Amino acid sequence: MAALDRMFITSVWFESMVYGICVLFGACIYILANRNRKSHRVLFVSCIFHILVSTAHNVISLLLSLQGFTASSITSVPNGSSKYFVAPTTFMLTNLALYISNVLAQDLLLIWRLYVVWNHSWKLVVPSLILEVAHIACAIIAVFLIAQPNEHLFSRNVQAFGRASWSLGLFLNTCVTFGIAYRLWLAGREVSDLTGRNAYKAAMFTVIESGALIASCTLILFVLDITGSPSGFMAFNVAVQIATTTPLLIITRLGLGLANIGTHFDKSSSPTVTFAPVQIDITEDTCTYPMAPMSPFATRKTGSMQSFYREV
Repeated sequence: MAALDRMFITSVWFESMVYGICVLFGACIYILANRNRKSHRVLFVSCIFHILVSTAHNVISLLLSLQGFTASSITSVPNGSSKYFVAPTTFMLTNLALYISNVLAQDLLLIWRLYVVWNHSWKLVVPSLILEVAHIACAIIAVFLIAQPNEHLFSRNVQAFGRASWSLGLFLNTCVTFGIAYRLWLAGREVSDLTGRNAYKAAMFTVIESGALIASCTLILFVLDITGSPSGFMAFNVAVQIATTTPLLIITRLGLGLANIGTHFDKSSSPTVTFAPVQIDITEDTCTYPMAPMSPFATRKTGSMQSFYREV
């Protein structure tokens, strides 16, 4: 029990370090507000929500630290700080609620990207949403049980629902990420026949790398928890910030041109690209021969090839 106070302060320190990476928020807003790009309002709302949740969680973690290490009513009790940090206080339950909210928003944004790149098809989205509902429901039940007087953080029921939530979250994130990457790979094969290069390759790896970030974090938490280490719970402070960093990182990398995507062919124009979350141009010789629409990227009313929709 005595080690819990050190685990907590270490996790808060790492949380503050990762929160510093959220300066990406400024870059994201600059990219999304660029008048030369057409960005979806979902991305603005998502960025603002994530940074607000991360900031609130960081502030509450500071208040928890101050209370746990300075309040005489806590420090005067043997192992008082350690007991306080795992007790179902208002601060702790609020932080858990913020964690669930942030993960939910991050997952919904990922599912939305899957919906966009797969031609607004619900066939993949509906199963993903069902998994997400189960994932978040397990997490909410676990937090509800923690708040009950006859339960505690490491009780069997809390651990069962917590592990189920992490398992579902890991499975969902991995499947949706690779679903997006596979769609980009298919698009890259078709585009490479016309441009001589795979313009989607960098975007594909960007999505995989960013998805692997939160998936790796969830996997570490899950492994620590099933091995019986209390550090699995303490590390959720860091996971909140990583859930914010992941979507911001995708927007920033694509917006700064680290991932070149797409095609828009017309008889008198150079190809451009539209992809969630930003539009990036690539230069290519003008196409002068007639082109038939290429499903699934062609529009129904024109002979142009548009990749990933105009609302993004």
